[in-house]
Amino acid sequence: MEVTEIAAYTQSSFTEEDIPQLIGIKTDVAGYFFDAVLKLNHERRLAITDHPVEEGANIADHAYLKQKVVSIEIGMSDVCTDFIDGQFAQGFTRSVSAFETLERLQAECEPISIHSRLATYENMLIENITAPDDYLTKNGLKATVFFREMIIAKTDTVTLPNRTSAAPQKTGNTNRGAVQPVADDRSTLRRGFDALRG
Repeated sequence: MEVTEIAAYTQSSFTEEDIPQLIGIKTDVAGYFFDAVLKLNHERRLAITDHPVEEGANIADHAYLKQKVVSIEIGMSDVCTDFIDGQFAQGFTRSVSAFETLERLQAECEPISIHSRLATYENMLIENITAPDDYLTKNGLKATVFFREMIIAKTDTVTLPNRTSAAPQKTGNTNRGAVQPVADDRSTLRRGFDALRG
């Protein structure tokens, strides 16, 4: 197993003020630096119509980019020190604190940023967290966290002045002439029979 990012086993020299400088060199999730990023998957998808497209048509009208999806497999050890002093010191152990931090970020439903070597992602939400708890993770945490982009649209409200039309449209009138009642010269028996037939 290759680990590209791992925390030191000594006292960290970084503090909260150093986070902006660290973002370019180490993967972080909402400003949290985990001991190890074991695997990071970037997914981009394009939704393409299944219907035939007329030759010469604007292809952009028949395809659109879907939400960005990122999965990060992280590792935490209870024997390491925090990359940022005190970042995972709230729980019973560092691994428990890291798991609780991920749960809190998921429950808050607030868009977060992810900074990695390949890309920076904004407006991401934690969709799923999987963390096996067995004899291999007794003194640590190995979790896979799935993120999905929340597409945020900006709308503007425009108020138009209230103006009346100079020539408002009118509903046309039909001249039906004089309406005269027509006498029914059928017998009562015949009218009853016609009413039963519908």
